[in-house]
Amino acid sequence: MADAPSCVLERLGVRPDPLFSKRCTPTETTVRRLLGRIDGDVLDRAVGGWLADRCPGTDGRMRALAVDGKSLRGAGRAKGRKVHLLAACDPVRGLVLAQLDVGEKTNEITCFRPLLETLTDLAGVVVTIDTMHPQPEHATYLLGRNANYIVIVKGNQKKLRKQLKPFPWKHIPLQSRTHDTGHGRGEIRRSRCAR
Repeated sequence: MADAPSCVLERLGVRPDPLFSKRCTPTETTVRRLLGRIDGDVLDRAVGGWLADRCPGTDGRMRALAVDGKSLRGAGRAKGRKVHLLAACDPVRGLVLAQLDVGEKTNEITCFRPLLETLTDLAGVVVTIDTMHPQPEHATYLLGRNANYIVIVKGNQKKLRKQLKPFPWKHIPLQSRTHDTGHGRGEIRRSRCAR
């Protein structure tokens, strides 16, 4: 709100400062009350668009976008359900450019396309998607928007894994290998790139 024009502050009900020719800074209570009246998805689109407009160019490098879903800690709904968001993040700048409240994790797949439709230009962007999203319709959608994609394929995509199994993986050079402990277990990650 610090850089909002006076006319916007006036429309939001921010009162004039009696001593100076500016508007008073809204209190936390005022901001909280204002945010409570706003549709969260509309606010997400507005803030994401505002951030995307302010992103500097990529100096000719490919742009990246990571799509992932997360359940929020400490935020709950009625009946103990967690708040779950699907977000499109710029991993280089650490910015969330779009996000949708999907309610339950099982709805994440159906929110993939509506999430990315809030972004104006995906041409040339490399979209990384986790193991929940290597769906044929997601690939078709991304290619239709002239985007590239990188997917993680695990056991939850049995048909896709079966199609990938005949590839000569042992002859494709290993790009990287990491060994780490995460989620309470040891993880070995190997990366190979095939076109």
